[in-house]
Amino acid sequence: MKKLFLLTFLFLESTFVFSQEKNNYQIGLGETQIVLSNNFILPKKPSSDKSVQLIKVPWKDQILNVYGNQLSINIYNYIPQNIAFTEWIADSTKLSQYNFENLEFQIFKNNKILHSWRNVESGFTLDDKTTRLHNGKNLKAYKILDQILDENDIVKISFRTKGGQPFLNCILNKISDDKVPFVCSNIHDDNDISLETFVGNALVQKKQLRYSFYEDWPSSYFAKYQEPIVRVNEKTKIAIFYRPKRSVSTKDMLEYRLLENSVPTSEKWKKADDFIILHDFKPGKKYILQVKYRDEKQFITKEFFSEPKWFQNIWLKVAVIIFITALLGLIFLLLKSKKMSRLQKEQKAKLQFMSAQLNPHFLFNALNSIQGLINSGNIDKSNTYLTDFSKLMRSVLDFSDKDLIPLSLEIKALKHYISLEQLRFSFSFDFFIEAGIPETTTEVLPMLVQPILENSIRHGISILNEDGKLSFKVLRNNQNLIFEIKDNGKGFETDKKISGKGINLTKDRIALFNSSSDKVKIEYLVECNNDGTKTLIIYKNLLEND
Repeated sequence: MKKLFLLTFLFLESTFVFSQEKNNYQIGLGETQIVLSNNFILPKKPSSDKSVQLIKVPWKDQILNVYGNQLSINIYNYIPQNIAFTEWIADSTKLSQYNFENLEFQIFKNNKILHSWRNVESGFTLDDKTTRLHNGKNLKAYKILDQILDENDIVKISFRTKGGQPFLNCILNKISDDKVPFVCSNIHDDNDISLETFVGNALVQKKQLRYSFYEDWPSSYFAKYQEPIVRVNEKTKIAIFYRPKRSVSTKDMLEYRLLENSVPTSEKWKKADDFIILHDFKPGKKYILQVKYRDEKQFITKEFFSEPKWFQNIWLKVAVIIFITALLGLIFLLLKSKKMSRLQKEQKAKLQFMSAQLNPHFLFNALNSIQGLINSGNIDKSNTYLTDFSKLMRSVLDFSDKDLIPLSLEIKALKHYISLEQLRFSFSFDFFIEAGIPETTTEVLPMLVQPILENSIRHGISILNEDGKLSFKVLRNNQNLIFEIKDNGKGFETDKKISGKGINLTKDRIALFNSSSDKVKIEYLVECNNDGTKTLIIYKNLLEND
């Protein structure tokens, strides 16, 4: 007869034993002990992984979920020796207020009083193996509650010193939880037996399982329990037994699928009753079993792995592959670095060449403006224009050999340009920069938005004169720096190609910058309607390290 190995889960702490018919939650008040018994009790918010917790007053409310139907509450005058508990919350101080003669309790069920304030000795006296002698002392024990609970019942029991204010509340909520499968047992066999024999043994084991013992246990709590990965081989056969779901037939109760190296071994979920048989494991594979109740979405998992064959695990072959991969990677990185260095130099030369093209374009337009003022006989405006023009030209010359300039200098130069255009067209101008943008440390392309401002003035608001409005804002959106230019001109169709040389040069400068920059990118957007035109120049991720 082949030997079968029965593997059971180790739930909770070592103090819990499967032979217990009740799950006990113990509260220690000095020597006085409160024992709450149910088929399963779990703190609503577990405060610790330890089974024993020593705390100091004042007490917090003890909020517990109970899953079984029968709830009993017993009180002992000393620590009982024959009761296993899953958790023990105890106050280490031994105060006289906790003694039987001073301790009173009150019980509510669903906000209706079951017992008004009374001494704990008013309960039923217990006389069983829990009340045997302990260190020469006779244990006293009283049952103060023995109730059958329905779903969603709430029991509240409060304790106080005789005639005083309550110092401890225990709130117990009756709930159920069977949304995910609950494993009761499994059989694991690595011997060379036939599948038919193994299935027969599994059916025998299934008849011996006492499913009712696990009926009230919360499946979601134990679904979080991380089992170790199970080692399997080509001979391994596994049977896993699951608790039947309430009010559901065990026929096709489960749906499951097996993933082999993260890839499902079948397209659809397979159906099973209340147990699953696994076999035919392949060497060198990792398996994940996913199981759920039929028509439910949430599933639990169990992992298996099989050792590779010797020819699948040759360290020399692995080392050679790693060496060749590393060598090829190093060669690739060297070639890529040289290529990127060459491209960056080429892009830098192109950007400087385009800046040189942009400056004469602006210079031509500016000289035309000066000529127009002189011809009109406006000497004062001509002198003012020449003064601002000289300051602007100084800035342009300073920028000519720089790829990037501080934001503060860019704004200053653009303000000079706009003030020059205002002398000719008398439009109103509004400038705004959002607080917190570091003007001196943030660097941008020099004079990038000048053609956009020029386009808004010449083609948008020049014919409006005093009615023309131009807005220039510097904004921040997370790590992005935004230039926003708005005018109230007649606008244009944004999908038509713009023939202006300045705008096209701006687009080319943006394209070249984006091709040579890894992190920071520039985006150019235009919105046009009956109210005018809004243009956005967005430096993406420019302020990331600010």
